[in-house]
Amino acid sequence: MVQPAPQRSPLAAPVPIRVQNGLATPNPATIPSNGQAQFTNLDNSNYLIELWTRTNDHHPALCVVLPANGTVLLQGNPDADDQNTNCRYNLKTPSGGNTSPAAGGTSIIIIGSGPEGGKR
Repeated sequence: MVQPAPQRSPLAAPVPIRVQNGLATPNPATIPSNGQAQFTNLDNSNYLIELWTRTNDHHPALCVVLPANGTVLLQGNPDADDQNTNCRYNLKTPSGGNTSPAAGGTSIIIIGSGPEGGKR
């Protein structure tokens, strides 16, 4: 007899990250393992979310577009090796410039409630 597929527990509510005047808050933001971060852009300008590798030494050749007055969801990878770690990101203008000199160049999403500087 065919067994029903195991029921997955529902995802927790997304953790809100608000972008205003080119700055993301909170920073850092913490999501549970396999959780979601919901970026909400309160500005009338598009931004790029530039994600960085664990070692923070390079970023992929693609960015996520955060539309003006829009939202984007990012989800933590469910793989065990991606728990208790962090993901660094920058907010950029569509032309690649910094959104704000006060941004300091990096923001962090902590995944799996791990401390900053967890697994790398």
